[in-house]
Amino acid sequence: MEGNRRVYPANRPAGKWLSYLMLFLSAVIVLSGLVWRGDGDGVTIALSPTQTPVPTAEVFDETLEEREITLPGSTWYALQLGAFENENAAQELAQQYAMRGAAGYVWYDGRYRTLAAVYPTRDDAQYVRTQLAQEHTVDSYLFQIDLPAIRVRMSGMRGQLDIWEAAFAQANALASGLQSLSVSIDRQELSVEEALAGVQALGQEADTVSLRLKQRFAEPRHASVEGLMACFSDYAAFLDTVSRNDSAVEMSTRLKRQTLRTLELIQAVYDGLSTTEEG
Repeated sequence: MEGNRRVYPANRPAGKWLSYLMLFLSAVIVLSGLVWRGDGDGVTIALSPTQTPVPTAEVFDETLEEREITLPGSTWYALQLGAFENENAAQELAQQYAMRGAAGYVWYDGRYRTLAAVYPTRDDAQYVRTQLAQEHTVDSYLFQIDLPAIRVRMSGMRGQLDIWEAAFAQANALASGLQSLSVSIDRQELSVEEALAGVQALGQEADTVSLRLKQRFAEPRHASVEGLMACFSDYAAFLDTVSRNDSAVEMSTRLKRQTLRTLELIQAVYDGLSTTEEG
């Protein structure tokens, strides 16, 4: 990671990120209202965690039903540059590496972990880790991020359950799409403008899903709905920080950082559902 030189996973087919975009750009998502029980929970979650695309229109099916939904699990592998008890130390290290094209993201799970990037497979992460050690004498460790598979039994309007399920798929598509875009720009397979177009396309889909969640779930919303909306809102704020005037290093750094940020927000929603299950 010396100067502007970057390392990335072994070569894979270019344009992989397009598959994530195509899946969700072609999907239609249904919308609107909510029936709450007296306890304030309109969607009953009694955990007993694949998503399929659902149709998009402003009208949604209000038929009441109970459904068991499976949220598939996934595991990500981040390159950890250091772990600290003190946040300032973690942030200082993060800033040093962000200047070299790494994410420079601080992840807190009881310790402050400075992360450089994240990958969907152990092999990809290990490949980059080896490059860092051999070519740049940078020591790193693999930090595993788990999103456990969860079965959720829910009751509510059919259109509510559809959009809730689709929102999880969209949140995971954000993380996958961002990660793929960051690798493609590092390999110079995409220009900054092309990467920006991909980021904006993901944002348009996220905005649509977020709007549907807001329309279909009246306050007080279940914590999982609020968590998903926070994930999409955070992504909208991220879009304001990227520009076609960014250098390739700057764009790649932003994409790596936002991938980790999105995963952290998704994990918080999964953790909340797991807690509900245990309770």
